[in-house]
Amino acid sequence: MESLGSAIAKMLKLYQIEKPVRQNETFFIWNDVVGEVIAKHAAPEKIAYSKLFVKVDSPAWRNELNFRKAEILKQLNSHLGNAQIKEIILR
Repeated sequence: MESLGSAIAKMLKLYQIEKPVRQNETFFIWNDVVGEVIAKHAAPEKIAYSKLFVKVDSPAWRNELNFRKAEILKQLNSHLGNAQIKEIILR
C-alpha cells in the first residue's frame, strides 16, 4: 500500500502542479528566512510565473530590501529545492 505523501507527490507531478505548490511554501517560511524585523515591514503577496511579489510598508524598507533581494532569493530557493523563485518584485 502506498503512503498518502507518496500518492500526493505522484498526483502533483501528474497534473504538473508540483512547482507552483512548492513555491507556495514561501508564504510559510518567509518569516524564518527574512527574520522578525523584516517580516514586520514586508510580506509575500503572491507568486506568479516564478516571481514573488512582496508588499513593503515604506519606501525606506523597499530600498533596504532592494539591497538584500539576492540574499533573500538565495535563502528562499535553498528551502524550496527545485521549485525556484526567479525574481522578487517589491511593491
